[in-house]
Parts: sequence; structure tokens; C-alpha cells
Amino acid sequence: MSQATKSLAAWIDRVTPSATAQLEQQVEAMLAEGETLLLLGLGEPDFSAPSHVKQAAIGAIEHNFSKYTATGGIMPLKRAIAQKLRESTRVVYEPDEVMATVGGKHALFNAVNVLCCEGDQVIIPMPYWVSFPEQVKFAGGEPIMVQTDAATGYKLTAEQLESLVTARTKAVILNSPNNPSGAVYSAAELSRLADVCKRHDLWVISDEVYAEFQFTPEGHCSIAAVEGMKERTIVIHSLSKGYGMTGWRLGMAAGPSRIIGAMTVLQSHTTSNPSTMVQQAAVAALTGPQDSIHAVQADYRNRREAVVEGVRQLPGISCEQPDGAFYVWADIGAWIGKQLGGRRIAGADEFCAAVLEDCRIVLMPGSAFGSSRHVRISFSASPAAIEEGLTRLKDWLTRHVQHR
Repeated sequence: MSQATKSLAAWIDRVTPSATAQLEQQVEAMLAEGETLLLLGLGEPDFSAPSHVKQAAIGAIEHNFSKYTATGGIMPLKRAIAQKLRESTRVVYEPDEVMATVGGKHALFNAVNVLCCEGDQVIIPMPYWVSFPEQVKFAGGEPIMVQTDAATGYKLTAEQLESLVTARTKAVILNSPNNPSGAVYSAAELSRLADVCKRHDLWVISDEVYAEFQFTPEGHCSIAAVEGMKERTIVIHSLSKGYGMTGWRLGMAAGPSRIIGAMTVLQSHTTSNPSTMVQQAAVAALTGPQDSIHAVQADYRNRREAVVEGVRQLPGISCEQPDGAFYVWADIGAWIGKQLGGRRIAGADEFCAAVLEDCRIVLMPGSAFGSSRHVRISFSASPAAIEEGLTRLKDWLTRHVQHR
């Protein structure tokens, strides 16, 4: 049989595979082969959806709530989303200003694709979540990466943003709390960034999917709450992290009605509505008891303390204390150019490969997020796994320090 020879779509050459998804597939394959691994790198909480959420999904199935719905979600869900975001962002949203999507990543995809024209520039602070630049490239835009560092808490400053704006700049993507650094923007910092955005007529896509994992006294702050910013901000949220519902795939977006309307049109030609059973479960999650969620937040705060203390005891590794999310952004720069187990460590990829081979620990290399001198260590693993993993790492690195 002859093969088709016409070229594939041009975006395929622009967009790279998700590094986090690739690692997840590798880990799944190793576990399927009987390997025993400590998972300290994956971005998935270790708790499950509350019981009343599961029962809502079961009830939806038993009552045959399984037909098509409106593309952006059933009205009870849209009202629940509006109320949820009103509480987390301090911004009042109407039902026509919110929508449900098939996960937070889908909400981001919709937002980027209704905003970006060919050649538009989108400013993205580093480190960044892996899909930010790839989705911009898919839409025909140009991601403009800006380096941040520990001196600014791995946060974009207003001065940096001002210096990067050109006639082609369409938007900036903010992620607070940040994956992978755990950085959290204060209200004052967001206000200064908002001044630049308003002055240059920029859109903001604000990824707030880790809002439930917020460890600062000020609490979660959204740039949408700054005066004049609701009209130019698309807030992205999800049930994946805060409610332990990663596989349920229910995201949400909020913004000006004309933007949400455009995103709904796009979604109507891709996925249509999110799963009807999951929509019912989402209503239960957002409007039902929040006690278990609050308990998880307190537990993760304690885990954060333990992981930061443990990482700071690792030879040649340093870290800042994260203010949000459930990751520690660990600096392995002291090991770059050195030997570990007979391997030369050129960067985070080699470091994580050595840790996986010698210690059977899964860490996420920072190269996936724009930095080859960092690794992401998750404290969403169980406390026992965290303790065992950090002990193994400390012993392994200590042996190599002694034999250097």
C-alpha cells in the first residue's frame, strides 16, 4: 500500500511534547514492570475527591444524567464556579462570565487560542508550567520568556514586564501560586504589574489552579481583583489540585463575557461540554462541605516544612521556602560539571536520571520548566515517601561528596 506523503500541520514542528507527561508515561511503564519507585516529582496530590463528590457522580449515572449539556456547563455549575471564584479572587462574576472546561489545561488552551493572532507575543516568566509556551506556539504566537531568580522570589517584576513590551505584545501569563517554584504574588506586586498591563493594553491569563495551596498570611490574591483588571484578565482554575480530582478533568475559566463567549464557541467545535456526570460532581465539590479540603491544606503546610528542612540538608542543594503550590524548586547548580556515580552531571536531566537509576526516586528535571540547574521536588507524596526519599538522597549525595 502506498503511504500519504503530504506534509502534516506546521504547528507539529513548533510544539514539543509535554515533558511532565513523558515522565509520567515512563514511570507508569516502570511500575507496570514491577519496579518500586518513590514518586517525588509528579504534580498530583495524594488525596482523592471527598465522598460526597463521588456520590454525586454515582447519583448522576444512576439517574441517567448522561446527555449533552450546554457547551460551557450546566447552569448550577456555572453559578457554583462564579461563587467559587468570587471567594478566591474577590471578583464578582456572572454566569455568562464563566465556563466549565475539560480540565484547567483545556481552559488555558481556549484562552490562548481566542487571544493570539499569528505573530502575537505573549510574555511568560520563567520558571513556567510546561504547556504555557507550547500552547502559545500552537496558536501561532511567540512566547517571550523572561528569567526570574531567587532574588525576586522567582517572580516577574513590573520593571521587567515594562522592558519587554513591544507593539506585538498581546498578553502576559501569570501563574500564582507558581508551578514549579511555589512563588506567590502579593496584592502590591500584582498592582504594579497591572499598571503596566493597563498602560500597554495587555491581556492577562492568570493561572490560579493552586490557589487552595497558599501559605502566606495575606492569602490568595488575583490580578483580576486590581481595579480595571477584571476587564482584561482571564482567570484559569481547576478541581484537579485543590479537590484531588486530577483524572476527573474539570477546569474553569472566568473573564469578560465576550472572551468567555469566544472560548465557548471554540470549545463547541472541539470537546463540546465536559462530562455530564463530572459536572454534577463538580457542583457537589464546589458547594458542599469543604472540611476535608481545609484539612488537606493544613497537612500540606506541615509537609512543606519537612521537605524544605530535608532539602536544605542535602549536600550541594539549596532551596527557597515556597509560599504556595506543593513543590520545592531545588537548586542543584553545585553538582553541575561534577561526577555522580560515574556520570558527568551536565544539568538537571542528568541529575534526575542518576537519581532514578541509583536511588529509585522520581524527580522532575527543571529543564521542563526552563531551568537546567533546578529540580522540582513534590511534597504531594505521602510523608513516609518524602522521609524515605530525602534520606536516600542525603545518603547518596553524601557518599559522592566523600569520594570526590
